[in-house]
Amino acid sequence: MANKNVQFIGKTFFVVFLSLNISSLSWASSSSTTVKGGNAPDFITQVGDNIFAQTSDVTIKLEKKLPKADDDWPNSIETAQGAMKSSQNVEDYEDMEDPFAGTEKDIPILSDPLEGYNRWMFGVNETLYDYALEPVARGYRNTVHEHLRIGIKNIFNNALAPVKFVSSLLQLEFKKSGQVLARTLINTTLGLGGIADVAGEEYGIDDVNEDFDQALGYYGIPTGPYVVLPFFGPSTARNIVGRTADALLSPGAMAGAGFGTNIIVNAEDNVNAASFIVDDKKQLEDSALDEYESVRDFYHQYRHGLLKK
Repeated sequence: MANKNVQFIGKTFFVVFLSLNISSLSWASSSSTTVKGGNAPDFITQVGDNIFAQTSDVTIKLEKKLPKADDDWPNSIETAQGAMKSSQNVEDYEDMEDPFAGTEKDIPILSDPLEGYNRWMFGVNETLYDYALEPVARGYRNTVHEHLRIGIKNIFNNALAPVKFVSSLLQLEFKKSGQVLARTLINTTLGLGGIADVAGEEYGIDDVNEDFDQALGYYGIPTGPYVVLPFFGPSTARNIVGRTADALLSPGAMAGAGFGTNIIVNAEDNVNAASFIVDDKKQLEDSALDEYESVRDFYHQYRHGLLKK
């Protein structure tokens, strides 16, 4: 009887020991699938349109529904909180205009057969600008008050009235010709020789930006090749002809001023104009991968844009 009791106790102990080992192995297996440091559910399942998150203690029904691929794709947007349906259709985006696509689709190609010379002359002009014009322009800007510099700019702008008037007439822009006459009369008298832009500020008569280069372009004369001029910078074959005609109608030429006087007047005009753009010029130098190409392309787009106005 004692032997049977011993055998029964031994079998019982063996069964308990075996059960404990099996439970331990099962716990280790399930715990290895959990996220470290979190209380993630054991599994998530979906029944019909409902989603359930089940843990060892409780089963939770999630109210949020995932979109079906057949219904919501491709109009669904994946977010950090899950997928959500977009209120826009794919077709809505096809007709949207790309703001970076560019608007100058009809701009002609500017030929640059003299690129070797142009780059060399561009470097020469840049050296003169860096060591002569820029320091003078910065010192001039720091010395002369902005209001006075604007007044000097207005005087030079007012003096270009003959060029603007004749160029507007050649392009049959009679409204612009009238604007030039009105601005010149008002600014010369009420604006103290053009120092103040009374016509624009008080009467709303906009300025006109016209020259003989634009007049030549109006009649279909092509720009010709790109040329970098000494001291004057970017230009084209057509622009050189236009500048020559502009010079013949300049105040100095019409007044019979000497060569030295014209040099001094033009130098003042250039320094005063440069005082407004020295910081922008520096920003262009720092940001452009190829400053020569940036200046050439900007000049071409700017001149072409003037013809469209």
